Amino acid sequence: MVVLIACLSLFSAALAQDRRWAANATIGTVHLSDTTSLDAMGAVLEFRALRWLTLGAAPTLVRRTAGAQTTSGFGDLPLTAAASKQLGTAWGPELAAAVSLTVPTGDAACGLGSGVSSVGVEAGAGISPAERVHVSMDASRSLSAVTLSSLDAPQSTWLDLDADVDVTGRLTASASLGGDFGGVDTAAAAREVGAGARYTLSGPLALSVDVTHRLSGAAPTWGLAVTLGTANAGLSALDPSSPLWHQRQVFVGGVNSRGRGKAGTGC
Repeated sequence: MVVLIACLSLFSAALAQDRRWAANATIGTVHLSDTTSLDAMGAVLEFRALRWLTLGAAPTLVRRTAGAQTTSGFGDLPLTAAASKQLGTAWGPELAAAVSLTVPTGDAACGLGSGVSSVGVEAGAGISPAERVHVSMDASRSLSAVTLSSLDAPQSTWLDLDADVDVTGRLTASASLGGDFGGVDTAAAAREVGAGARYTLSGPLALSVDVTHRLSGAAPTWGLAVTLGTANAGLSALDPSSPLWHQRQVFVGGVNSRGRGKAGTGC
């Protein structure tokens, strides 16, 4: 983690004159059951092509442990184009949408990624009812046979409600509630909550720590994500502070639960 902080600090300094470029790095883990867990280390590279248009890519290194079997390696590569528009009113409503293309760079035979290209969409809206408060709702769905995230249910739509409060000029606290809707198995639809904090270290460089907990269904029992970087929104069209979004993003293009790993150190 010390090396990661040093690298991102150098990256931020190098691009200080060109704020069109930004980057994040995230380390995440989720506990799915007593014998199954997912770990990931991902990065986001973001380029603001226009004031309203941001392009992004998110390579991820993932590891899935199921009993004595471990699968590890690079997952699929998501590429995203996100557009946003803030309306000039008192509450500052913001509208956003994104389209993502996932390139099958992972080894599907080992359960790393889906093995096929996929397309997904996301849309959201947010308001600021008070000077230090921001509330948003976000929805995302895959338009292909495979899911956008390793944590999504097949053929479902993910909905996420998030609230952020600026505690100080540097510290922002967040809470989110989300779940899958309309999937194949509605009885096992995931419902979970998350909480987190984002602290601005220097300039655009910020550190976020987020935790999540399952309410019902097939959601992870618990999860933890630590994010460091300068990219405000990552691959999200709307809200950079949602704890549940940080968890899902690090496992975008991750593992295929139907894949098989090898006992020991990896596939």
